[in-house]
Amino acid sequence: MTDSSSSPPASDAPSSSSSPSPGFVDLAFTVEPQDTVTVRGGALRLDCQAQAGSAAAGPVSITWRKDGVLLSAVVDERRRQLDNGTLTVQNVVHSRHHRPDEGEYQCLATLDGLGSIVSRTAKVTVAGEKTRRHF
Repeated sequence: MTDSSSSPPASDAPSSSSSPSPGFVDLAFTVEPQDTVTVRGGALRLDCQAQAGSAAAGPVSITWRKDGVLLSAVVDERRRQLDNGTLTVQNVVHSRHHRPDEGEYQCLATLDGLGSIVSRTAKVTVAGEKTRRHF
């Protein structure tokens, strides 16, 4: 007669859940974009910065989305992303039927090969251009 209880059950195997995963890296925003009102013809600035908990994780790269669509690093001559992650738009465009700069912006912070986090949504509203009226 063989006793099957002599082999250890699978639940007694060493568990790695008690120690943190060596691949886990803390990634968090230090600055997120804020809702902004700008004027037609003016400038727009949206700040975004993130930091990894470990320098060994590598550099954090920032990219931007507008209305859910990823903006390329070089969109046009008016839009520019600075080295610190800030997005700037010069000469804001806004007309009745053409509002390319107004909308919802988010930044994405990415650690190569590890993943990304998405910032809060910042709503950008464009008011009419500044005019002086003399009565």
